[in-house]
Amino acid sequence: MVLEGFSNLRRIAGMNKLILSGLGSIILFAPVLCWSQTVTGEIVELPGYSFKYSLETSARRSTIWQLWSDVENWKKFDTLLEYSYLDDDTSFVTGATGVLNAEGAPEVKFEIMNVIEPESFTVRLHLPLYQTIDQQRYFEVSDSGVATFSHEISFKGGLKSIMCFLLCGTYKKETQRVMERLKVLAEAQ
Repeated sequence: MVLEGFSNLRRIAGMNKLILSGLGSIILFAPVLCWSQTVTGEIVELPGYSFKYSLETSARRSTIWQLWSDVENWKKFDTLLEYSYLDDDTSFVTGATGVLNAEGAPEVKFEIMNVIEPESFTVRLHLPLYQTIDQQRYFEVSDSGVATFSHEISFKGGLKSIMCFLLCGTYKKETQRVMERLKVLAEAQ
């Protein structure tokens, strides 16, 4: 009976491996995370395979904008990133393209979209099978009148429901962790 249980586990693991290898690098940020950091905000589910996370901050907008627009140093607050850069020494403007690499994942090309300096921008990650993930970052004023910064994540493409199912839990945790680190870094400056 015990051997049969192990056999079933191996079969399930084999199926998962087949599924993951078939999807290849779609599993961009799906490593299992041992995460115990306390977060202060709340995930807000949005229509269309999207969610948003916002944090209040005492940091100046210009400080957060400087951190957001310094692509080569995104790894300072996104610890899963091994590197990120803009192509051909371009500046942080609408239409700029670049590459990022998360720990244990293949390189992913991205495009900077809708830059409204120093208020908001979107990073569109280009994944295999014509799938994309849009990461919109922007400032808001909270209900209490305090400045907040928000990250909104949207899964796009014909397989968005599958991508969301596979990645959403980990993506939500990582988004919270990244934003908490960004807040600490910005408020320390």
